[in-house]
Amino acid sequence: MPDSYTPHKKCKADHNDHPYTTNIDYNHHTNTTDYSRPIDVICQHTREGALIPIKIRIQDDEGEFQTYVVKAYKELSHKGAFTLPNGVIATHTILPFECIIHVFGREKILRIYYNVNDCTWRLI
Repeated sequence: MPDSYTPHKKCKADHNDHPYTTNIDYNHHTNTTDYSRPIDVICQHTREGALIPIKIRIQDDEGEFQTYVVKAYKELSHKGAFTLPNGVIATHTILPFECIIHVFGREKILRIYYNVNDCTWRLI
């Protein structure tokens, strides 16, 4: 795991022993104009106002929901505006994160972001 990631502490919600039944194509985008997919995220809010993603639920190509525990995360926020890899311009209202999850025992890195204006999470 890269040094700059913040690892999560082990908790009872960690479900590593559950097999995943389907693969998720992370490059598949259902909305061709937005280039991102809506996702469900369970997160923690710190008293300082920071967000900590804990679990991510993504709908796969068969319509089934797959849940993944975030093993580590890194907030990608910068001062001022910048462009995300999918072309979304991130400002102080877009909070991007890079998260590490395990899929079939392999480490995967996902980029997600939280939109403060409409309170939604998306997979980049």
